[in-house]
Parts: sequence; structure tokens; C-alpha cells
Amino acid sequence: MATAYLTHNQNVLRYAKDEKDMVKATMMLKAGEEAFGSNPQYEMYKVSEWCLDHWHPSETAMYPDYFAKREQWKKLQKQSWDRGTSNSCRKETPAIGPKSEALPPARKDGDLPPLWWQYVTRPRERPV
Repeated sequence: MATAYLTHNQNVLRYAKDEKDMVKATMMLKAGEEAFGSNPQYEMYKVSEWCLDHWHPSETAMYPDYFAKREQWKKLQKQSWDRGTSNSCRKETPAIGPKSEALPPARKDGDLPPLWWQYVTRPRERPV
């Protein structure tokens, strides 16, 4: 009855922890690795964007290229925020909502599309 509350992995490990036969243990390990690889957990990689603002400087120093780009993105976001959230953006969007996730075109050549920030910093999605 106590095993009813264990997860599948805990239950498998409970029965496999005392295995003495190395051939059988190796086969169990391979089966576990295949099961782990066939059931990836994508949610563990998603982190909110604001969390990166609170990283320690020693942590940000490990990824200098990304954080240099991120600072440029944040500067651009501050510059383009008023233009992107203006009422003209509401006029461009259909009343039933957007038809796709594609960004609307930029209003001028060389300008950023409206509300571009969420697409640049989007977390990794499941592959299709």
C-alpha cells in the first residue's frame, strides 16, 4: 500500500537498488535512459524574462554574448515601447484577433515591428 504513492521512477529504483547481476543492471540502465530520452520535459527550461534581471554578476559573466545582446534589446524596448503600444496598433489588429503569431510589419523601413519584445525573448518551445 505504501508503494501506491510512489512515482513510477521511485518505484523502479526501489526494486532495482539491490540488483547484484551487472548484466541485468546494465540492461535496466539502458532501458531507463531510453525512457528518459523518449519523454523529454520541456517545461523545466522555461524561465520568466524578469528572472534574468536578478542574476548575480558572476552568473551573467558566464554568458557575456547573450547578456550583451539582452542589454541592447532592453534599450531598444525602452525606445520603441511608446510607439509599439499606441492606438495605431489596435487599428492594425483585426477585431477577431490576430490570425497567426507572425509579427505585424514595421511601419517604416529600418524600424522595429510593434510589440517585438515578447518574440525576441520567447522561451524555447516544443519542436513541431
